[in-house]
Amino acid sequence: MARQPGREYSIVRRSRHFSGLLPHFLYGSRAGWRYIKVIEYIPPKNQRWRHDFVLCFPGSYRVWHFRVESVRRWATKEQALADFYFKRP
Repeated sequence: MARQPGREYSIVRRSRHFSGLLPHFLYGSRAGWRYIKVIEYIPPKNQRWRHDFVLCFPGSYRVWHFRVESVRRWATKEQALADFYFKRP
């Protein structure tokens, strides 16, 4: 079966700890129409960093499972932001 575009995601984000200096590597994939699975490679929190290079750390893996509850479209950015912040599904 041929791969369809837009089904896989690769993301690098900054850590919330360590002042955002360390990268977290994420890979996500759709699993059906309403599910997304994400695996994240994260640095250890309790290790001293003077012996390790920033990008070569013995990290661990975290798995996220997302389920889409609803999808709505809006014509303007203001309507979308109001739906995001004020309306409850």
